Amino acid sequence: MILVPKEHYSLIKNKLEEAPTFVFSVLDSTIEGTVYANCADYKSLLIQTDSGLYYIAGQTIDELLIQNLVKFFETSVYQAKRFTLFSANPAWDQVIEKHLNTRVGKIQRYAFSFDAMKYESRRRSDNYEYEVAKIDSLDIQHCLAFDKKYYNEYWDSTHNFIQNGIGFCVKDRGNIISECVSIFKSTKYAEIDIVTDLNYRGKGLASIVAEQFIDYCLAETIQPRWDCDVDNSASINLGSKLGFANARKYSVYFKNSQNVQQ
Repeated sequence: MILVPKEHYSLIKNKLEEAPTFVFSVLDSTIEGTVYANCADYKSLLIQTDSGLYYIAGQTIDELLIQNLVKFFETSVYQAKRFTLFSANPAWDQVIEKHLNTRVGKIQRYAFSFDAMKYESRRRSDNYEYEVAKIDSLDIQHCLAFDKKYYNEYWDSTHNFIQNGIGFCVKDRGNIISECVSIFKSTKYAEIDIVTDLNYRGKGLASIVAEQFIDYCLAETIQPRWDCDVDNSASINLGSKLGFANARKYSVYFKNSQNVQQ
């Protein structure tokens, strides 16, 4: 296994037809991470963020790459750090499950495609009772869920998010009641993360704040992305209303609780 130099990241981007948004964030150096390959032709890849997200993919299933993945997993257990592994396809699922077996849990998620025509033709939210604003540093201090810890984990720092991320919120008398941010972003993609105060749900606020996010993306020629767990019907329904369709299923693996050091 070799370490891919950053000057070759553009070559990797051209090879990847599809991948999670965080992968492109690493390849664009928007967030910190490391890229490994089986050999100089980069046919198999293991991409890691500093926060403990991994993605494994490629045209060939390389044994050395798998062995190193297992080492990363064992290190994460020993150091009590996060290990979340995204698989490219069912072939990689089988290999991951063979080598990590009962030591990992598995969830399945949907990645949706964005249909701009469907989005543009939809009836837009018409609830103008509340203020909608772009998220700034002060808003992060009074957020619902996307706080400093969140941005340190996924963006390396709140400063990096403010400089390179996307975020909008809905406020009621100055209090944030709904927010939509890019959990990850690259030059081409922005993955949506959204939350609404329980006391304000059912008012269409998630649609309002998501529309602001999507409109911003389209103006900047960025493709919005919507992913969720396969059993999250509320997220699936909201995404559908916003123009996200053609779900593609993929697997995510994580450490079982018994593997976590106490």
